[in-house]
Amino acid sequence: MIVPRDLAQNIVESMKEIINQEINYFDDKARIIASTDETRVGNFHGGAKKVFELKRDVVIDFDGQYIGAKQGINLPVYFENNVIGVVGITGKKKEVERYGKIIQRMTEILIKESYIKEQEKIERDSRRQFIEELLFRYHSDDRSLLTRADLLNIKMDIDRIAIVSRIVLDNDKSILSPEINEEIFNYFRKSIEDKPQNLIAQSGMNIIIIYELWSKEDIERLIVNIKRYIEERYSVKLYFGIGEIYKDIRDIRKSYKEAKKALDISTALKHREVLFYRDLDIGLLIGDIQIDTINKYIKRVFGNMNRKEINEYMTIIDSYIKHNGSIKKSSDELFIHKNTLQYKLKKLKNMTGFDPRNIDDMVVLYLAFALFRLEFDQ
Repeated sequence: MIVPRDLAQNIVESMKEIINQEINYFDDKARIIASTDETRVGNFHGGAKKVFELKRDVVIDFDGQYIGAKQGINLPVYFENNVIGVVGITGKKKEVERYGKIIQRMTEILIKESYIKEQEKIERDSRRQFIEELLFRYHSDDRSLLTRADLLNIKMDIDRIAIVSRIVLDNDKSILSPEINEEIFNYFRKSIEDKPQNLIAQSGMNIIIIYELWSKEDIERLIVNIKRYIEERYSVKLYFGIGEIYKDIRDIRKSYKEAKKALDISTALKHREVLFYRDLDIGLLIGDIQIDTINKYIKRVFGNMNRKEINEYMTIIDSYIKHNGSIKKSSDELFIHKNTLQYKLKKLKNMTGFDPRNIDDMVVLYLAFALFRLEFDQ
């Protein structure tokens, strides 16, 4: 194993904080690749070369005893029973010798931890690539897919279901920082790690989970826990679409498309934040309407209203529907007076010709707002 210079530098700096001595790390060519004394980086060290030859500790009794060496102690660093480097502590023997084994062992632990993290990252990337091939690049010749599945120990014939979640920002946020996005994704990942056959990837603001199915209740519990944690911690809203169950993983693309459709409808309807494809009702119709038909319908209902006005009244109608037409509850949620809400509902009727207090007209408005959100608010 080759230890990267930045990792070696982090190790020697961390060790110096513990023992307050100058520390060096040498590669397999006995060159100093990391040091708390930057003037020594790149130099050859005869003492380190001796350690590689003898595979044991070498004490330097005085400066210059070996080429490029200073007084101190040098110790082999083992990884999987092989010497991959040397760590050296500069100073008088009686001052540094007592720290030798501790520094040696801690260096080996830090290198092993780094290696494990790197291998975990490689496996996560490989599983992500598998999902991308499965969902977006899969074709009739599935030999490549089967090979990848075998290498990653992914079973091909267990019940799985696709879950797609979308992160929706608050109105006052224009972008999600990369750091926050990574934290949210990592929480999703950790939430499904209890099942080794689960897979996860991210595409834009969507997080895709290929989930080994236990039960609908299991999925609902997972989603509730994720939503509660993420929404409280990061002030975002999460919407979920869930597809149907498929036995052969090569069919999971169907479940993904179903989950994606359910998710699009969920974000369009707003008041249904978690939606199973099997539970779609009006959503099935909305999802299949052609774009030109959507645009004609929106123009027919909203006329010359601008996008800002449509969004304002969308919020009002969302609350009005949520509270089953209760003026009091809606006005309380919207932080406006009851008379103000009544005025706005009348104004919407004047602008559109449809009265939200009339059940037939409300159906027209509800569908128009849902189509508008589906077309323009993704």
